[in-house]
Formats: sequence, C-alpha cells, structure tokens
Amino acid sequence: MSRKKYIILALLLTTYALLTILHPGGLMAYIFPSTCWTLLALATMKICGLRKIQSWFNKRIAVMAALIAVIHIFALIDAGLITGFGRSPLSFTPTGLTINLIFILSALFGTELSRACLMKNLSKKKPYLTLGLVTLLYTFLNVSILGLLTLLRSNEPLTIADFLGTSFLPTVTENLLASYLAFLGGPIASLAYRLPIQVFQWFSPILPNLTWGYEALLGVMVPTMGFIIITQATTPKLLKKLGVLPRTRKPVRRTEAKKSSMRGWMIVSILSVLIVWTSTGLLGFYPTIPLSGSMRPTLDIGDIAIIIPADPNKIQIGDIIQYWQNEEMTLHRVIDIQQTEGSKLFITKGDDNPIPDSDPVSPAQIRGKLLCIIPKIGWISIYIKTAIAETISFFTNNILVAYVTLAALVIALTSKFHFHWNSPTRRLRRRMHR
Repeated sequence: MSRKKYIILALLLTTYALLTILHPGGLMAYIFPSTCWTLLALATMKICGLRKIQSWFNKRIAVMAALIAVIHIFALIDAGLITGFGRSPLSFTPTGLTINLIFILSALFGTELSRACLMKNLSKKKPYLTLGLVTLLYTFLNVSILGLLTLLRSNEPLTIADFLGTSFLPTVTENLLASYLAFLGGPIASLAYRLPIQVFQWFSPILPNLTWGYEALLGVMVPTMGFIIITQATTPKLLKKLGVLPRTRKPVRRTEAKKSSMRGWMIVSILSVLIVWTSTGLLGFYPTIPLSGSMRPTLDIGDIAIIIPADPNKIQIGDIIQYWQNEEMTLHRVIDIQQTEGSKLFITKGDDNPIPDSDPVSPAQIRGKLLCIIPKIGWISIYIKTAIAETISFFTNNILVAYVTLAALVIALTSKFHFHWNSPTRRLRRRMHR
C-alpha cells in the first residue's frame, strides 16, 4: 500500500513536468495534454485496482457534491444578473465541442483518480494533515507559475488582488473541497462536484462577466460552505469505515465540535474574502507597503500605508498622495500645486529626497491620499514574498533538474519500501502470522 502512493505521486509529477516543459502547437496543444491525462488515469486505475476504486464510492456524498456544484452554478448565474453576461470565447462547432469535451474529461479523470488514490493511500492516522498536503500539492500544480512570478515581482495591490481573487484563493478552496470529497467518496464524489462546474464554464455560450469582488466571493465562499456542509453531514459510521475513528470508540457529543468547526471555517472564509476585497479597494481603502526609503522618516520600508480615494480638487499642499508614474505606484508628498488651463498639476517630493520629482502629477494619475500608517507590519508580507519568490525562481530556472531529482527520490523511496516489505524477516513474520 505504501508503495502505491509513491508510484502515483511520481506519475502525477511526471505528467505535470511534461505539460509544463512541452508546449506543442496546433491541434497537438489539445491532443498531447489529453493523452497525458488519460495515461495517468489508466495507470492509476491499474495501480489501485478498479474494484478497490469502486469500493470507495459513497452515494450520499456524491449526491451532496453534485448539489454543491449546482448551487455554485446558480450562484454564478445570479451574480451575472448583477454584473452582466458576455459571450464565451471558446469554439462551439461540433469539432470544437468534441475536442473540448475530451480535453476536460481526460484532465478531470486523471486529476481526480490520482487525488483519490493519494488521499486513500496516505496516512489514515493523520487524515487532516493528509488533506492539507494533498490540497497544497494540487493547488500549486494548478496555479500558474507565471502568475505567481508576476504576483511576487509586483508591488501593486491591484495586481496582487487580481491574482488572489481570481486564481489562488479559489484554487485552494476548490482543491480543499475536492480532496475531502475524494477521501470520503472516492473519485466519483470529487468528479460530481468539479465536472458540472467545468461543463458550465466550457460549454455555456454565455458566461457571467464577474468583477474581482464577485469572483473572490463565489470562488472562496461557495466551496468553503460546501466543505462545511459535507463536514456536518459526515457520520461517525462513515469515519469509522474510513479508519479515521476507531471502531470501538464510545459515542461522543458532536454538537459543540460541529459548531466550533463551522465557526472556524466561516471565519477563515470571511477573512479570505476580506483580504481580497481590501486589496481591490472594495472596502473603501487600499493597503500599500513602501519598498523604498524615499519617504523617511514619515514612512519606512515595511510600514503599511492605508490609502483612501481622494478628489484631486480637495488635495492640499502637505498631503501624501499615491499616483501612477512610469507604470508604477509612487507615494510622495505634495509640495506645490500649479494651476493650468482647466486643470491642476501637483509637484511632489519624497521626504528623504533632496530634490522634487522631475515630472508633475496630473489629477488622472492620482489614486488616493494617505489616511494612516501601520508601522512595520508589512515586513511579514515582504519576508513571505521574498522567500516564495526565491523558491519559485530556483525551481523555475531548474525545473527539469528539480523534476528529475524528485522523481529519482520517489523511485528510491519506492525501492526502499519494496525491499523492506519483502525482506526475509518480513516474509518469515507473514508466514508465522498466517
């Protein structure tokens, strides 16, 4: 059993390595990924066994997963009634529909079969640790490396909010729910949740044109609420069958645990949405972290500056404003205001700079003005971004070496476990046990 998880992990990483490194053009851009995913699905069924996979099926969990998917789709449509709809950019010719269907089915079956086998074959003694690790694995395999690099290189709240709200946080919550469903009801349960949503997004000719706020809200809240619903509906009998609870365990009160779990997940989901909404300015302010010392001693590196929208006509000399300059956001103090024909020009300067900025600022460039300063808290974000950027940069620059090394490590571990399992001492013990 321990050997299976390493083989599946090696196959999964190999598939992603091939899809990351190789980018064929034309029709092969669809055929090659579909072939890779299909081979992964077939190999996973061969390793785990079709009967074993069928034994994981739980009809109740699968039906609930499908209902959560339907709720998600209706929530998207409902949000579209507010934000508007747009035409899908995908092809709807018979050939295009066939190619897209094969593409998403192969990707979903390969992903969910491997996910379910990993969830089932990893440690049952620590199911929540397993859930977290598998969730992170599939999250980082599905999140665009280019998107991560763009996020880490950018200091703009709008860019960060766009990536968090439309990509990273929804991917995390979707994979969390899918991994939990795979653990409870096998690949059929996770497919029952993910397949209807994918079909809607790929085959609906009209799609909701959602803003960042709505994408963050629906992408995080709906899967999180689905996770809570599934958690509350999971019976001790099912957990005992899965090996999470010992079969001789005395019944305990679950009411308080359920309430605590629901409160915890509600807080996490609300905080996640608030983080994205704060970054987009939907709450009426923008947090900004200065990365230079041009405004010392008023603002230092690592401080968090809270920016609020401001009418350019009400900005006065002495105000600290944030504005676009050379495709970057700058936070400097207004030292003079020049009146021109029909408009104003603001002369700015960093408090620690010896001379004013070379270019005046027009009202159209202004994003807002400083409301308050939270000292030093921004260093947490800087340290995290620096560590993640260095890690991703290393693996991006050495991606082939990293995959080969990881595959070699997995093969070595597999061989080690195989040797240990088939050692003479183990064989003798098994004969005595029989």
